[in-house]
Amino acid sequence: MNLIPINLPVRLSEASALVELIVDSRAGTSVSEETRTRCAERLGGLGLANLAVYPGSIESVAGHPGAIAVAVDGLVDPARPAHMLLIAAPTASAAPAGFEGGHELGRIRPQGGREMAIHAVPFAPTDRENVAAFVQSTGGVFAPRPQRALPGIATGNRHPEISLPAAFRGFRAILETRKLNVASTVQLSATREMTTDEAIAARDGENPVAIGHTRVSIRHLFHCGLWAAIRAGWREGYTAEADHVIVTGANENELARSLEQAKEAIRHAAGYTKFTTDASRLFKLEADLRHPRAWTATEIDDRFAQLFDAGEQAWILDEFARSFSTGTRDIRLNAEQIKRLAVKFGRSLQMNEELYDVIQREKRGEPFDFEPSIDEAETLTTPEEMFFYMQWLKSRGRPAQLVPPNLGFKKRQAYPVAMESSEENGIGLVSYASHKMWPELCPRVASEYNGLPLTELGARIRELAAVARMFDGTLSIHSGSGKQAEVLQEIGHATGGRLNYKISGELQLQLLDVLFEQPANSPWRQMYNRMAARAYDFAARRAFGDESELAQHYRDQGKGFYLGDAARGRVDGNLFLVFWIGNLAGTRDANDPNGDTRFFTEKLLDLPAPLLEDVRRRNAAYVEWLASNLF
Repeated sequence: MNLIPINLPVRLSEASALVELIVDSRAGTSVSEETRTRCAERLGGLGLANLAVYPGSIESVAGHPGAIAVAVDGLVDPARPAHMLLIAAPTASAAPAGFEGGHELGRIRPQGGREMAIHAVPFAPTDRENVAAFVQSTGGVFAPRPQRALPGIATGNRHPEISLPAAFRGFRAILETRKLNVASTVQLSATREMTTDEAIAARDGENPVAIGHTRVSIRHLFHCGLWAAIRAGWREGYTAEADHVIVTGANENELARSLEQAKEAIRHAAGYTKFTTDASRLFKLEADLRHPRAWTATEIDDRFAQLFDAGEQAWILDEFARSFSTGTRDIRLNAEQIKRLAVKFGRSLQMNEELYDVIQREKRGEPFDFEPSIDEAETLTTPEEMFFYMQWLKSRGRPAQLVPPNLGFKKRQAYPVAMESSEENGIGLVSYASHKMWPELCPRVASEYNGLPLTELGARIRELAAVARMFDGTLSIHSGSGKQAEVLQEIGHATGGRLNYKISGELQLQLLDVLFEQPANSPWRQMYNRMAARAYDFAARRAFGDESELAQHYRDQGKGFYLGDAARGRVDGNLFLVFWIGNLAGTRDANDPNGDTRFFTEKLLDLPAPLLEDVRRRNAAYVEWLASNLF
């Protein structure tokens, strides 16, 4: 440890008072939950003007008898809080090892006892070595764990320093009120929103759909999760998910490159406890009879023979010819159905097997959750499809603990509650499904469920949840942001509360809502306007593919830059921006009038404390609201 610099934003007097309080509150030399509770109750009496304390983080330091540590923020410069770890250790023993860049603030004798040296250690999410060292020194109590059959609300964090503390705040409230731990707080697509540190460093930000457009790296998100768990005092366990590790390619060379990128992402995500793989782009949709140009039975036979050798063909036809019961219905597939499913899913299943083996090697025997994604198929998932996918993987020694079907959800959009569109109900199911390969949906809702989309949705989810339970698995609901209370309640009833519910974009949209709501001449509203304007600039260059055309559509409707009422699923907002403005966080603020052309995501970290608290309050309330409707 080094001598204290003059400008370190932690005052020795306040640090000393805090250490005195902790020593006085603990029993003997060990820290307990009672110690943390006492400290939290007595903190107000210290009159700390320049120090914010996170009492839930207070811990003994393993291997250093009598040493204690606590996470704090130095507030000498309120506009830029300094995230620090205070470590007080008896001077008779060596200072705790493994921490970098620390400084000794001074020495005290708490209660007139033995002398202790107080060290201040940098402890921002970017101080990865120090965050990891603290987790290790406290026995891993803040580390993530596999989810298995536990329910979860997986909160995608595109601005993790901002939203992860809010997520833990929400999960704390849920645990206290419902006695339910649904913490799955660390989650982003490992090869879409995120990427490796090296790839992010090489990006200029001028492609808003490039991999890593959040400018959050795989390793950064993981350490943000550890950091937020420590400061929240969250020892109850949570899940860290490398979501949507994508494999795709139009030919074998492209596929090989994509597979290697996926493997590299998994290597960077070795500390994570859940892996969602996504080989859905390899599905052969023509094998599905719902495809407008579905292959004939003869074509299926030919494709089946091309894709699998004689031994594999025999195994497939034998393995899936038996009758299976989900508890609510029997599944029995004939030879043509088996071949169609094998042709549709075969290549993706082979990729998932390979990715599973890579994960297993990287985890080195540690348990993990496996979630092979079928939710991004162009077709709605049937019970037969889910059964086929899970049975294949289980029988070949690569069982899935969670499985996500395509339920017909669109990212950050409400699900229709009526067949026809109206001002009151928003977009109806007929319009919502008009461009999708869901030919069975509207007729089924109309003929079997009295034209009630949510009733049909609940029945469909109930069947899929039964299939998941056959394999001791949990149904995982993707694209959960923006769904209405009645949709969540239908899901909760249909699954009996055994579900994993994923959100991502909504927490980011709430951050942008706060910016939009500032006075028109404020720097934060003006920065929001520049983000939105840049989104329109990129749309003019067709950066968002066919969806670029939506920009003009919503401009013509007079929606402006409004993102809509979050409580109503944002059906009244500019849905082009709802879907795409978040991608602009990873681009530069090229039109800043003051010439500050940093990336938007960097500038958002400068959010003033009152606005930051507003964002976190909304984020935490949203997580609580989800739980109140799902469970």
